[in-house]
Amino acid sequence: METITIALVISIIGILLNIFNFYYSRKKDTITNVKEQDRESSNQQLIDYRLTQVEKKLDKILDILDNYDKEIDARLSKAMEQHIEVYHKEGK
Repeated sequence: METITIALVISIIGILLNIFNFYYSRKKDTITNVKEQDRESSNQQLIDYRLTQVEKKLDKILDILDNYDKEIDARLSKAMEQHIEVYHKEGK
């Protein structure tokens, strides 16, 4: 009877160790997954922030180019008027 009791105790200890190892490995995997998700989330937030900053700068550049086109058109029309006044006088 003592051999059955010793075998039973060893089996129970083995089962408890397996349960503990399973729990510990699952907990470790969960912690690792959470850390990876946090890193990915922070990286995504950083990328989003940088993209919004680039978009703002691009909008500013486009506004400057639009104003530049208008300024060039105004200068060109003024130069054309001056040219017409100076070189294309109709018998005055």
